[in-house]
Amino acid sequence: MCPISNIAPLELMEMQAQTLYTMNTQQRLTGINEPEGGHAPALFIGMSSAGPLPYYHEQLPLELVHQMGHDVKLPIDIPKLMRRVETFKPVKEIWMGPAYTFREKYDEWNLNVQFIDYNNRFLLKEHFPVLMDRLGVKMPVAAYIIADSAVAVCCSARVSQRGAEASLYTVPAYRGYGYAVETVKCWQYHVQESGRIPLYSTSWDNLPSQQVARKLGLIQFGMDFSITTTS
Repeated sequence: MCPISNIAPLELMEMQAQTLYTMNTQQRLTGINEPEGGHAPALFIGMSSAGPLPYYHEQLPLELVHQMGHDVKLPIDIPKLMRRVETFKPVKEIWMGPAYTFREKYDEWNLNVQFIDYNNRFLLKEHFPVLMDRLGVKMPVAAYIIADSAVAVCCSARVSQRGAEASLYTVPAYRGYGYAVETVKCWQYHVQESGRIPLYSTSWDNLPSQQVARKLGLIQFGMDFSITTTS
């Protein structure tokens, strides 16, 4: 596998977009890249040192796509893009946050962290019962175990041929002890063992998640911006 640090930011951004969303042959967004699908944003822009990389929903009229294409430049004019999208459908949500990848491949973590498979998924029962039933589509899954129960979990929110996007959650009573960091280390190791690139993104207002990224020494290769409309 090519070292992550050698992959250009634009390529990483393309990889992330293809991991987050499903697309048609014209690279237009068709849905959320999860088994149950979901409503893709009207507009997703991946911003990196190479410039903005826009993706548009497949239902956006071609004329509107051309208009928005002229507006997709740095710095992003959010109100103007919102007005453009509003001519299509009402705006429901705006998302913005940093996108990271890993500087290195961690191969050590706290001994309390376990790789979760069907043989030990009972460890998820107390705090993560839903994940027990979705284990197959969330692999790899890593968990920090205390008293035979998972208190922090990192799994794959979305997976593509080339990448996997992290999903991280720690039970509130167990936050602040570094359990999340150790759990992510195990997850990213198994992602890389599968031949994929581990990706980690969050929103600008999720400070605990950004702190995890800092403690792991992750590399911010870009920023995600999306506008989602009512379905």
